[in-house]
Parts: sequence; C-alpha cells; structure tokens
Amino acid sequence: MMKINRKIKPAGLYIHIPFCLKKCGYCDFLSFGGCSSRLQEQYVEALKNEIGMYAGQGIKIDTVFIGGGTPSLLHENHITEIMKAAEAAFCITEDAEITIEANPKTLNADKLSVYRRAGINRLSMGAQAMNDEMLEFMGRAHDRADFLENFRQARQAGFDNINADLMFGIPGQTMEMWKDSLRQMIGLGPDHISFYSLQLEEGTEFARMYRNGEIDLPESELDREMYHEGIRMLKTAGYNHYEISNCAKPGHECRHNLKYWDYDEYYAVGLGAHSFTYKSGRRCNVSDFEKYFELTGAGLLPQDEDMYEEESLQDMMGEYVFTALRKLEGLSLDDFRETFGRDFHDVYSEQKPVLAEYAGKGLVIITDTHIALTVTGIDRSNEIMAEFV
Repeated sequence: MMKINRKIKPAGLYIHIPFCLKKCGYCDFLSFGGCSSRLQEQYVEALKNEIGMYAGQGIKIDTVFIGGGTPSLLHENHITEIMKAAEAAFCITEDAEITIEANPKTLNADKLSVYRRAGINRLSMGAQAMNDEMLEFMGRAHDRADFLENFRQARQAGFDNINADLMFGIPGQTMEMWKDSLRQMIGLGPDHISFYSLQLEEGTEFARMYRNGEIDLPESELDREMYHEGIRMLKTAGYNHYEISNCAKPGHECRHNLKYWDYDEYYAVGLGAHSFTYKSGRRCNVSDFEKYFELTGAGLLPQDEDMYEEESLQDMMGEYVFTALRKLEGLSLDDFRETFGRDFHDVYSEQKPVLAEYAGKGLVIITDTHIALTVTGIDRSNEIMAEFV
C-alpha cells in the first residue's frame, strides 16, 4: 500500500449478516433467504472467531454498522454475542454511533430492548415505501402497518436516532404515490431518511423481468422529478440534504457512512465484507460459506486474496474524488493536498476545461477551497465523477 499523509482517526467497523426472510426482486446484495437456524448459529460462531482475530491490536472504533441482509432476522441473543465480541476485540469509544439494519416483520419490542441493552443506539429501517401495493410488488415481507408498529416500538425502546429507507422510480409508482410515502414518513419524524432510485442490477429477479418485458421502469424524466421533489419536501421539513441519497435532521448525519465518503478507515467482518485501511488498502472477504467457515475455523482472516490488487496513487486519488463528490459539501482542496501531497488542479489539469464547462452550466461549484456538485449536477453525477477514475 502506497503511503499517504493521512491523520489517523478512530475507524469504523462493519459487520455483515447475510440472512433475509426472502430475497427481494431488486436486491443484489450478498444475502440469502430461507437459511436454517443451524446455519445462522454456525455463522455467528465463525463471525465471532473472525472478530476475535483483531484483539490486542488497540484498534479504536467510533462507529459500528451491523448490516446485511437483515441483521434483525437473527435471534436477539446472537446480536448481543456479536456486540460483546466486538467490544472485547476493539476499543469502541463511549460516544460511538452503533447502528443495526432492520426490516419490519423481523422486529418486536423484546428485540429492540435487547439491542438497546447491547449498546446499539441507531436503528436503520428498510421501509422502502408506505404503500402496500408497492411493497407487495417489490417482494417485501412487511406491509405499512408492520413498519408503523415497529417504528412506534423503536421509539418506545429509546431509539432517538432512526433512519428509514425509501425507494422511488419503482415500476407502477406515480409521482403522487411517491409524495404520499414522503408525506407519511416526514409525519413520523425519523431522524434520517435515505432515498434511492430503483436500479436494475444484473442477476436480480427485476432485471430478468425487465429483459422479458414483464415490467417497465418510469421514464428517466419522472425518476429525476421524483428525486428533486423528495429533496424539496425533506428540506422544507427541516432535513439537511448532506449526501446524494441522504437527508438528516441536524446532528443526525450517519457518521459511519461518512467514513466511506471522507476516505476514512473502516474494518469489515463477515461474509463478503469489504474493508479499507491505509496500511492494507481495500480488502474483501470470501463470499462462500464453506470457505468462510474453513478459514475462520483455522484462525485465519477470511480474506479473498484473488480479489486484492495493489492500488496506485492515481487509483487512490480517483477514489478519493469520486466518494468526496457524493457529499453536498464536496471535495476539500486542502484535504486533498494534505493527503496526497499534490495540488488537485495539478493532478487533474487535463480535466480543468471540462470542470469549467460543467461549472458554466451550473452543474459544479468551484471555489478556492472546495469543488462540489450542485443539486442539478447530481443528475449527471456519474458522468462528472467518471472524469476522475
């Protein structure tokens, strides 16, 4: 790993739970539906073994994110065991943000109370829509009533930092349906709202249906109108639009996800989990259960060596720019210079005319200290970011 000049801060910890009640039609995450309780128990033991391999290194952690899959599908005692293993292996700060992802239908009051006692202080709930017709079409296991009940139970259990995911651009979804989901969600007052456009990912059921002409996606113009209407409604309701797909009430921005966008370090454990440290670069765990069990059982980190490639300094700079531009505040020119020892405009001198053109069209803002996408520029974010990678 090529040395960069980066101030070492507490890292993040991502813990992957690859189990779901069933696979949703649009999902391409590493997750599996219908797994036996025996496999889940075996996985938890292997996961604790992997976590334990980091013990004694004095690694300071100030964010933990238990993601999936559907972590809330596990028995609550398993979550407690995983948290205890993490606390024994890592130095988790007292003010750490500790998140668990949960889907309605897999939550109840007892689970939520156990999560709080285990130190989990942030809940991320996969609502996706507040319309039963849309939920059924997407293959979600829950309905609107399930989400409302679980949200109420979460507040009652003491969760004062809750994220809810919403999706737009769903086949058959109208603008009014999207606005209605937003109105209902805003009325509940979660502290953070993530909103995503449906993407057809290769290998998913929705991609197959689209190829066969069984579903149609909304026109791109409608998709973009939904996105901007979402931003307008959320900002009007007091949410801060701080990242392309995320809004938060002041002080409730997701600290863990900001590590990804700020080029900070994060360790990752579990099947197929991806990590990034300045010493080791980007690493990925194996994605096969048997291989994962074999390696962790032998006391070895279950990293997939076939997936590792040494990154050049140019690669690292490109990744830094790509992730930084996801934030509405954009890329700090001073931080880029301190990190890589080079001036941004010198490194990307060939892109200077293109950037100036984007700025002239109101897609990019360039100041003496930052480069950032405008809200309009976000519509062409992939095109703009591709200039740097």
